[in-house]
Amino acid sequence: MERNWKDIIFPRFEVRKSKKQKTEFIEMLRERYGERLRVEECGTLLKSRNIVIGDPEKAKAVYTAHYDTCAVLPFPNFITPRNFFVYLLYQIAISVLLLLPVAVLEYLFIRFSAGMNGFARMLLSEILLFGGLFLMIWLLMFGKANPHTANDNTSGVVTVLTLADRLADEKDAAFILFDNEEIGLLGSAGYANAHKHVKTGTLIVNFDCVSDGDHILMLFSKKAETEDGAYYARLRESAEAAFAARGGKQVEVCPKKGTFYPSDQANFRRSAAVCALKRSRLVGLYMNKIHTPRDTVFDEENVAAITEAFAAAHAASESDPAPSEGTE
Repeated sequence: MERNWKDIIFPRFEVRKSKKQKTEFIEMLRERYGERLRVEECGTLLKSRNIVIGDPEKAKAVYTAHYDTCAVLPFPNFITPRNFFVYLLYQIAISVLLLLPVAVLEYLFIRFSAGMNGFARMLLSEILLFGGLFLMIWLLMFGKANPHTANDNTSGVVTVLTLADRLADEKDAAFILFDNEEIGLLGSAGYANAHKHVKTGTLIVNFDCVSDGDHILMLFSKKAETEDGAYYARLRESAEAAFAARGGKQVEVCPKKGTFYPSDQANFRRSAAVCALKRSRLVGLYMNKIHTPRDTVFDEENVAAITEAFAAAHAASESDPAPSEGTE
């Protein structure tokens, strides 16, 4: 049975940052998927709970998204996948702005503490500097949850769960919702380390921010393009067909070479990343609004077309040979 996951998730489960919020989300999914679903924990100091539906070890393709929520930021995370220079400049500029309060406090302390004992002055200066840096990093990673996650990444979660419903009878399909992507891809890294075959020998398709933008990128790693050539060709056909009826939208199924997209697929050798972007003459393809309260755009047409494309490509893969083990 295919459910309307948008209407299920947004009213009660749009924010998934605290342990309690994640637990409530997991229990809601348990009620709906029963024995098909299990939770795998990984990590030591920072525990991640990855939600697994099906058997990735036996799957020809595993469809994934991260379900955790980022901390709210004063500036959006601005991503330009085909303009790394602009992306890098923006990250540097944001880092400078975020660290500016720490620098100002340090300057004021140095200026007005000239009469203090030398050792005490140095010690307090170091405490202020490193304490401020630690606090800033802590707030960026563990601060107040962003109240809106339409694009990042409720869109990916809805896509994966819709595919899990649509491909329920396909025994060679599996689905994972990764935890703690927002604080360093920790959930997917832990899963990859615990499942070496999946890490190197299974096609991982990761959906991250797919609902805000009319240009859809489906980026295949070299290993995925080479070893999943038939799937790759079928996806091109099904994606073009799915988006043809949706005027104004464009889709590219292409190699990831020359394109940078930071998400969970980076922890897997045989992988694809799927995202939605806007276009500007100045910087080319870009993503904005995420990590801020402006992340409210949920384009149902994007999710529907992406789901149709991958469901069709996967369903047509029944006659394909089993995935090879691959090479390390």
